[in-house]
Amino acid sequence: MSTQDGIQSNDHAPGRASRQTSRQTSPQTSPQDVIGVGVAFSVAGLYFMLGAAGYLPMPESNSPAFIAFCAGAAFLFAGLTFIVRARTGMLNIESDVPGSAPRWTQVSYRVLAIGIAGALATIGTYLAIGSGPRAFNLSAPLIEMQTAGETIGRTVFGLGAVIVWIYVIALTVGTVRKLFDRGG
Repeated sequence: MSTQDGIQSNDHAPGRASRQTSRQTSPQTSPQDVIGVGVAFSVAGLYFMLGAAGYLPMPESNSPAFIAFCAGAAFLFAGLTFIVRARTGMLNIESDVPGSAPRWTQVSYRVLAIGIAGALATIGTYLAIGSGPRAFNLSAPLIEMQTAGETIGRTVFGLGAVIVWIYVIALTVGTVRKLFDRGG
């Protein structure tokens, strides 16, 4: 048996294939670092939400306040998601809370994900069908092009919003099924 980074493996055992764990190939981020990023995202999101509500100064913008509020909500929820990840001890490669984690962490992780996607879908929906003129630019390396009109931009944001709303619905249905599944 050999030990690397405190993890034991049977690399030299006869008849066994060498196994590499995720911790050997990429170092695990410390929970304190994950919480720090979560707090930073949460504070930034809270600032935009309070600014949109008129409690804090915000830079001038041509968009309605609820767009800044939705962007702030997405950042706040993302930050809280980082904190939940750190509290459950999730590995970098894990995308869902382990089944052995407390129920509140499983529920909050999924509800926060729905909130993030819903906030982003709301922004995309407003850009696609909200009132008022829109100006869209398309840029790539060495090329910058003003579109001929709003139609292309609104269509692209509309398609994106539809895709994200479908994701929100699928995530919500999957969450309800997973949380209320009595069979396992």
